[in-house]
Amino acid sequence: MSKLARAVELKAELVHFATSGRFGRELNDVLGRFYADGPPADEAAAFLPVDFFTHQHELSGGGTVIDRFLAEVTGLDRADVELLTSWKTVVEGVFEVRAVDRAAVLLFNLVDELVYRVFSNRGEGAFDELEPGVFVVGRLIPLGADWLLSGTPAVHPAGARAMLTPVAARVALDNPAWVMRNPVLLAQARELQREQRRCFIGYFGADLVVLRGSAVGLMVRGYLAYQAARLGGGAPAEPDLPEHLAEAETVALIFDEARGLGYYAGFGKLEELFADPRLVVRREHRELLSAYLRGDAVSPVPIERLAARDPDKASAVFAGLLNREGFQWERSGELLLRTHKPGHYSGPPMPTVTPLTAAIANHLGLPAA
Repeated sequence: MSKLARAVELKAELVHFATSGRFGRELNDVLGRFYADGPPADEAAAFLPVDFFTHQHELSGGGTVIDRFLAEVTGLDRADVELLTSWKTVVEGVFEVRAVDRAAVLLFNLVDELVYRVFSNRGEGAFDELEPGVFVVGRLIPLGADWLLSGTPAVHPAGARAMLTPVAARVALDNPAWVMRNPVLLAQARELQREQRRCFIGYFGADLVVLRGSAVGLMVRGYLAYQAARLGGGAPAEPDLPEHLAEAETVALIFDEARGLGYYAGFGKLEELFADPRLVVRREHRELLSAYLRGDAVSPVPIERLAARDPDKASAVFAGLLNREGFQWERSGELLLRTHKPGHYSGPPMPTVTPLTAAIANHLGLPAA
């Protein structure tokens, strides 16, 4: 049996498993969120939440439907397991058809500017309505080095480009990691982040600055104007800052070389703690440190920076927080951060800036890179 034929079988089995009733409550919750504004407009919209639930939804008990399928279904061989595991990766996008033959189609994704060779699980004739220049909005899953349509795509005529380009731009801006699947765009993003960091240091004098919360908005506007004057790109963007920063006693702005620019409320109090580990007995200091340590919501950068100033004091701080006498930061600090912030260590840090794709440039009225 060919890989495509087996993929078609597995896809049908997986969707049946997801919709069989065992996950009824959670599937209904997902359907409710997708249909909150009304019933689906067409077949593509109707199947989208089911496909998302099947491949990407995190179940309340942990893992995804694919994980449960792999754990419970017998008779899967190694190739099946590898293929199903790869289906946790889903590529969403606005695709322009570049070429069509009976079995496959070449699709150019306006989101990441990559070309995908795509097959369908609908058999012969699946691509009969497609021709170069037509647009497809949909989802793809891996098929070895190729790709398989996942769910029902929405097909639009070539004349829909003006309508669909802003859609692709919004998808890219909302999901920068999707853009950086493209290694060329990833390299551009890293270079842009390096340039922005140089501007940050030029404006503030260092890559870490601690401000009063009430001053953050004004200072960031000044920095963005300084950056725009040096890097170009039109008028400076208005900073999109969380409201709670203005209410904080202190806020650190740290432009880390690898992890980009971050804003950290209460940093001044955290500095006090790492300068005097005896303060760890105070509730306000302990709670603040715990909030910085526990969970993926906060980058590891502020703790890494403070610990690097004096590893011995960092050892004392965490020995007190964790009630672990003899804790040594230099030996166990990274493991501690990896344990509480696994998402930040699952791969190389990604840039926090989005490169300028043709779709984004068109949407913003800027020249493409």
